[in-house]
Amino acid sequence: MTEEHAVVIVGAGPTGLVLAGELALAGIDVAIVERRPDQELAGSRAGGLSSRTLEDRFLAQGQVAQVTGFAVTRLDISDFPTRHNYGLALRQKHIERILAGWIDELAVPVHRGRELKGFVQDDAGVTIELSGGEKTLRAGYLVGCDGGRSLVRK
Repeated sequence: MTEEHAVVIVGAGPTGLVLAGELALAGIDVAIVERRPDQELAGSRAGGLSSRTLEDRFLAQGQVAQVTGFAVTRLDISDFPTRHNYGLALRQKHIERILAGWIDELAVPVHRGRELKGFVQDDAGVTIELSGGEKTLRAGYLVGCDGGRSLVRK
């Protein structure tokens, strides 16, 4: 069985989720493949959002931080000419949970617990093989948002 989409994104971390959401908002048929069975994360990863990336959906979940840093230098950003002239302390596990909720609202299909096993590109697009073997995906574009060891990037 082959499922077709305009774009398939491998990886449901912050980058893959934001890309999928923005494509869906633009009316582009997009799907995500994610090896994890849910949005839970083991260990500590990113710790916050900068002023230029903040959206209202995150504000109630985090803690405002008026000071940010670059290397060891502390920077006061209270005079930034932006709607949110502060950073927001919010762990990546919460960021991903919020973004996954947004993706659900946009009805983006997410193939959880599946890994990219291989893909073949031709003149018309990409055929994508998933773990489990019973389903393949077909897309015009395949995007690797699954880290530095990504099969797509290799």
